Amino acid sequence: MEPKLKSSKTGFGLSISKKEKDLLLLLSAVIVFWLFYRYIMPLQNAEHKRLQGDKEFKLGEKARIQELLATEKIIDRELDSVKDEYRRAVQKYYYGVDQPELIHMLNVIIDSSKLGVPGINFEKPKDADLAEADAKLTKVAIAYKGSFIDLENILSMFRHSPKRLLIDQLSFNRKDKDTLDGQMSLKAIGYMGIEEEREGYFYNNGYTAQGRDNPFKAYKGYVETAEGTKGGDNDERRTILADMESDAIYFMTADTGVTGNVERIKGGKFGNTVVRAEYFISTGYQPERAYVVLDDQDITIKYPPQSAGVWAFSYGYSPVTLGMRYRTPEGEKIDIELSKGVNWIGWKYISAAPPQDVKLYPLKLDRLYAELAPGKDDYGVILFDRIEASYAKSKEEAAAVQSYEFYVVQPGDTLMSISNKFYGTRSLYTRVMKDNSLTSANVLKAGQVLVIRK
Repeated sequence: MEPKLKSSKTGFGLSISKKEKDLLLLLSAVIVFWLFYRYIMPLQNAEHKRLQGDKEFKLGEKARIQELLATEKIIDRELDSVKDEYRRAVQKYYYGVDQPELIHMLNVIIDSSKLGVPGINFEKPKDADLAEADAKLTKVAIAYKGSFIDLENILSMFRHSPKRLLIDQLSFNRKDKDTLDGQMSLKAIGYMGIEEEREGYFYNNGYTAQGRDNPFKAYKGYVETAEGTKGGDNDERRTILADMESDAIYFMTADTGVTGNVERIKGGKFGNTVVRAEYFISTGYQPERAYVVLDDQDITIKYPPQSAGVWAFSYGYSPVTLGMRYRTPEGEKIDIELSKGVNWIGWKYISAAPPQDVKLYPLKLDRLYAELAPGKDDYGVILFDRIEASYAKSKEEAAAVQSYEFYVVQPGDTLMSISNKFYGTRSLYTRVMKDNSLTSANVLKAGQVLVIRK
């Protein structure tokens, strides 16, 4: 008996075998593949070519951008190099024949030499005859007396001075075997506008004579001795505890409502620098403090003085209490008020008697503080200089007549806009810079406290 093949019916009522069904499925697959290859594959190939072209274009753009960036870096390096050369060139010359700077530099050179100089004469600046340069020229005539070696040394100092000084004329006579006297003429050239593109310029004396006594005393009759400081009118004697010239000084507070900053700036009552303390104090139900930290100064008092104090410069009235904090060898902290409120302008020596119990000594002075009473807000700037211990009552320095006010820098402020705000002109920005010991390299920060001269 022959085996029968199974068959199935189609939707049209036709009976097909399994083999025929498989063939139909195979044919359908071939048709689908042919349609994909005939119509869809070309589209895919075209899209692939388009994407490949985009990729090559983007890679070309990337290479071009990288080349531009590399070129910009080279240009930036060249620009920085040109700026450095420009700054070095500028440093050799005066801006507008700045006479205060010229006077200070000559003073340092003369003080650093052994040549006697009985007089100096400055001529009024005039136009310099220099091609393609807007320059001013001033002449300085210096009478002198001393040995040939002294004259040779001062001429060498002029030659190596930070700013250009040209020796125009030199005359001398032999007074005796070892002494010459005569006169020399110097030229100082200032290129006008050399600093005009910078935001501001002001003079800050960067020259300091070495080994010379300070000619500006604390008050009339104030003299310095090997043991300390002695007042001429009341025979006051002080010992210097800290000259405030070290960099180890910091700002500290114990509350988030108190902020500020401590920095060292050029100038001051004594020496080369002074400590500038900037504070913001906001109090609630209790007093708050801003501290100038002196821990690293190692200011130790071995036995009780009659008073100890600090030179403080105020720009105006403030309700803050200024004081000193001492620490005993056992770690006990002792606060001594120096001034309850600030009611002077200029430099003033403020002092108070530390503990007189010798058992507490040696005492270490580790803080200066500004304290504000509860429920108040205040901000300001105070300068601090030399800390001294005294064995007689101190004599207060007369307050300066100049008055000041404080200004909190706002976002977008510039030195010129601040000058215009307070003085009605943008040209007095140098006054703002000088009063706050700023340079053209400083960037004003929002919230910074500035001292504004009235």
